[in-house]
Order: sequence, then C-alpha cells, then structure tokens
Amino acid sequence: MGSSQSKDQTSEQALAEKLNEQLRALELEKTDRGPIEKHEEPQYLQSSLFPKVSIAAAERWQEELLKDAKNRLAISAFTVNNAADIIKSRSTTIADTQVFNVKVPLEGSPVTDQKSSGRCWLFATTNVFRVAFMKKYNLERFQLSQAYLFFWDKLEKSNYFLESVIETVNEPLSGRLLQSMMASPVGDGGQWDSKSVGR
Repeated sequence: MGSSQSKDQTSEQALAEKLNEQLRALELEKTDRGPIEKHEEPQYLQSSLFPKVSIAAAERWQEELLKDAKNRLAISAFTVNNAADIIKSRSTTIADTQVFNVKVPLEGSPVTDQKSSGRCWLFATTNVFRVAFMKKYNLERFQLSQAYLFFWDKLEKSNYFLESVIETVNEPLSGRLLQSMMASPVGDGGQWDSKSVGR
C-alpha cells in the first residue's frame, strides 16, 4: 500500500513538472529576451509544486476588469484613499451626522491641559469661571491657576487624612475602614465644591 502511494506521488510530480515546462515555454515566447538559463531562474520558478499563471491570462483578466466602469472607479478610489473610509456605509454616516445649532459665544483662551493628572474637576471649574472674568474685563486671553488651587487642595486633603487617622486610632489595621483610607490617602480627584477648595 505504501509503495503504490509513493508511485502515485512520483507520477503526479512528473506530470506537474511537464506542465510547468510547457507554461514556461509559453511565457518565454511573450518576452523579447532569449530563454532564461536554468541557473538564472528564481527559486519560485524552479518549484514544480505551484502552477504558474501565464502573462497572457493575466493581461486578459486585467482587460476584463477594466472594461467595467465601476471597477475603474473602485481602483481609483483605493489608490488615493484609506480603505476604511471607502467601505463605510454612506447611509449610516449620513444618519449619524452630528449637527449642533447652539454655539457658545466665548469659550476661553488659552486651551488648558491637565496632562495625565486626575485634576479634570479643577480644570473644568477654572475654565468655566474664567469666562465671566474675560467678559467683565474684556480680555482675549485669561487663565486661572489650577496649580495654586491644587496645592491648597492637597494640603487640605493631607490634613483631613491625618485627622482621620487620629480618629480611627482604635480601629483594627486590617479593618475595611482603614484599608479604604490607606488605598488613596491624598489622591488627585475631587470636586469643585469640596471643603478643601472652598476654604
């Protein structure tokens, strides 16, 4: 059984090799160059495992593809645009269009950046408050100091934390109350109307 299987494989390889030689001969007729020497052939041409596509067949396929105006339009679109933008559903994009009819007359300048800190609450507050100052004093650019407020917020949070430690001196160290307090004793987060900022 094993020997007949290997004979079948050998005959298939011989047939594939013969077919590849005929296809190579057809390809060489299409070129102006003389026949390619065996040692010049790339590795993929020497392989008998994969059938080759003739140049004539490729030219025929390209001609058929370009006959259709829709195909030409698609090729042009993909040549100069991002594929993800092209395949978006137009009807979905139109249905999801965001239209705003209210414009805030004064948004404040310069643009502020909290970077990677947890001070969004403080930046939002100072950016809202500064608009009133800009209107009142006719200013083009104005910014309240987040750093100043943040310093006092941290100082008050530290004081609150230390007072809480004193108040919970009799609590067990492994208790949930102390564990919660120790998880974030003086974090960046907060709210604009907290006691620490209002003092």
